This record gives sequence, C-alpha cells and structure tokens, in this order.
Amino acid sequence: MKRLVLFLAMAAATPLHAQIEQDVRGAVDHFGPGFTALSEARVDFRLLREANVVLFWVTPQGDLNLFFPLRSKDKTLKRAGNNTISVSDIPSPIESPVINGAPASGRGGQFTPGQLLTAAQTIDSTHISGYWVLLTIDAPITAQEIQNKLRPMSREGGGLAIIDRLASVLVPQGALWAQYVAAVAIQ
Repeated sequence: MKRLVLFLAMAAATPLHAQIEQDVRGAVDHFGPGFTALSEARVDFRLLREANVVLFWVTPQGDLNLFFPLRSKDKTLKRAGNNTISVSDIPSPIESPVINGAPASGRGGQFTPGQLLTAAQTIDSTHISGYWVLLTIDAPITAQEIQNKLRPMSREGGGLAIIDRLASVLVPQGALWAQYVAAVAIQ
C-alpha cells in the first residue's frame, strides 16, 4: 500500500541544488541549506560544516517523536556535505513536551525527484500530518540529554508551539544552531 506524501514545498525553476521549502531559524548561513529530500524512509540534508544533528517528527497536536539520535551511543556529529538519516526505525516518543510560539521565516525550494509531490501554499494547513524538524548544533548532545530536557514539559500550545521552543530548550547557551522545519501532508 503506497501513500502519497505531499510536502509543503514550492517548485522552483532551478534544476541544481534542489531544496525543500522549509522554515528556518538560527545560524542557517553557518550550517547550510538543510533539507534536500524527504521520503517515508529517509531524510536527506546538506551541511556546510560538521554539526551535531537532532531529527524530530512533530504532529500538529503536539506529539513529539525523536528519530535521531535514538540511542545514547548514536554519534550526533555529521560531516559537512550530503547526509541521510533513515526514518524507517521506530521513533522514540518524548512524553509531555510544552511549548509556545511558531516558526518564522521560509525559504523557497523545488520539486524533489521520485514519488514526492511538492506544493507550497496549495495545501490547506488543516491537511498537514506533521513536521520534520532538523536541529543542527555546534555542541554535542545525546539521546538521553534530549529526553531529559524535554520529558518534564507539557503539550501546551500544539505542534508549532513545540517546534518554536525546541532550540531554546536543547541548545546550550553560547552554542551556534540552526533549525529547519518542513511541513508534510499525507493523503
């Protein structure tokens, strides 16, 4: 059974360096373009320099699932260049995250190859199934540290509110970071 995955991304005319439309925050110029391709099995992204990465799936209702790192022994440091994280593994649910606010800026992208259909504001926000959130940090972080920092929070505010607060909760003071958010609709 195949599901059609619609990503909220806009088609652009440039065939090189395909990029998914995404909301971005933080030191994006320092870390790079972020998401380059998304599918049900993997998330592809590009970094300009080495960074520690964390990947979440956040539902509009506020459910927060950690996809990477899953285990404390997972190395979060990813090399500069193209990277892939398999998302076919079972995510690690994080209990009761709280958060207020919403992501701010956006960036234009283009169609990605394969079965993905990208379409920016043509999809009503009520059809959004969730958001991929990639957080890049210049400081190391483990799955246990992530869970310890997020576990005590309530789900107040829903998915966009949680996304808005992830960096302030997880990033150590003084560390450089960037956060990339791509909305997904599954039909």
